[in-house]
Amino acid sequence: MLKGYIHAGWTWCKSHVYIWVMLFLYQLLWGFFLYRFLESLIVPLLHRYPNPAPTELSSQLFWMESQFQLTKTNHYMPYLWAIVSFIGIRMLLTPLIQAGTFYSMAHHRNDSGLTFFSGIRAAWKRMSLIYILETLVLLAPAYWVIPYLAGEFANSSGWKALAVGALPITLGWIIGGWIVHHLFLFWQFGISSETSFLQALKLGCLRALPVLGISLVFACISLVSSIMVTAAAMFWTGMTALILQQAYPALRALLKLWSLSSRYHAWENSPEHNR
Repeated sequence: MLKGYIHAGWTWCKSHVYIWVMLFLYQLLWGFFLYRFLESLIVPLLHRYPNPAPTELSSQLFWMESQFQLTKTNHYMPYLWAIVSFIGIRMLLTPLIQAGTFYSMAHHRNDSGLTFFSGIRAAWKRMSLIYILETLVLLAPAYWVIPYLAGEFANSSGWKALAVGALPITLGWIIGGWIVHHLFLFWQFGISSETSFLQALKLGCLRALPVLGISLVFACISLVSSIMVTAAAMFWTGMTALILQQAYPALRALLKLWSLSSRYHAWENSPEHNR
């Protein structure tokens, strides 16, 4: 059963290569500008760090100066506003891409080639609302989880005790967030296919097993691919490693798009949806 949905998702990907290219360029440019920003922030600090320290107090003075700069001055404000701008741009562009992509999936039978842009026009407001709600719901447990983990870290007598105290709640947060993400995904599928909210969730619950199964399959594929690319880059240095590192974002974008389209076909082929 999963094989048929994955094959249907691949067929959709082959006929919508332009969406894959746009998604790849989006991730590539985002990663490039984020890397350059972090490089401009971290490299000067590393240059100033005393290593090896000429005296025992040099490292302590470095950390004392850093603490003073953070707590007593506003020199960090340009960097803070830059981070806020990055987050704002990300939250603005992501729903647009989601609207166009999901709309193209929902209208794949009568796709004229411009369905992606029609989807942005038709659904970007609702997709933006869903994206904001999902982000808030996923981050809400942090209000309780982070202080708990901080307390466990401060009071733990060793790594084993820390793992016993922190691992269950961390795994619970991750698994719960994964399930909540799919509930919002069903909602997005419903908006793209003009299905009501309750009906979209009902169809998603009916097809939860194949949808979650496909998600697990592609998560494993992505993990294996990442490990293989990293290992190959470590053994094959030089131009080969550079080509692999540059090609991996394209593979990651393809796997993400393929996974989404496969899950949509699993959701769409619910018996109730086909009545």
